[in-house]
Amino acid sequence: MPSPIAHSVSGYILGKILPWEYTKVSRHEKLYLQLYTIFVAIFADFDFIPQLLTGEKFHRGLTHSIFFSFIFSSIVAFFISNRWNKSYKQIFIFTFIIYCSHLSLDFFTAGGKGMQLFLPFTNSFFKSPIPIFPPVKHSSGLWELSHIITLSFELIYSALLVLGLSYWQRFKTHHKTRL
Repeated sequence: MPSPIAHSVSGYILGKILPWEYTKVSRHEKLYLQLYTIFVAIFADFDFIPQLLTGEKFHRGLTHSIFFSFIFSSIVAFFISNRWNKSYKQIFIFTFIIYCSHLSLDFFTAGGKGMQLFLPFTNSFFKSPIPIFPPVKHSSGLWELSHIITLSFELIYSALLVLGLSYWQRFKTHHKTRL
């Protein structure tokens, strides 16, 4: 599965390209919004906390389901729409897309049995037949040499996303000035 690096960068990039009303947001709130997108993008992996407390396996379970992403986005949108005086619908869609980016990245990861995308409706595991991200061998420990391959892949993936965002912003700015 991708590490927090790939999830964070993907969420950050989505936060920059999704249609979002920045004009009525203060400078501090822009920073909070950027941190918010990163938090939402990695939130599914906070399922390690109950696993640490109970010893039960939770990873890639309920927090990696579309149902949970819908519930999470609904609750968060309720609180944030009141705080920033923004549209509930806009925040819900924004949050849902960013949360689902996590599920998408994990879906395209090699190794493992997949994730339970449709919990609580079915216990079946799903994963892409065409993996994009290399597997992580958690059982091998933190200092496993094969992790270098995974981290290198994710750093290249992240660099390409940031480069793509840069080109997209320049393209957008260039076309705005021409109109």
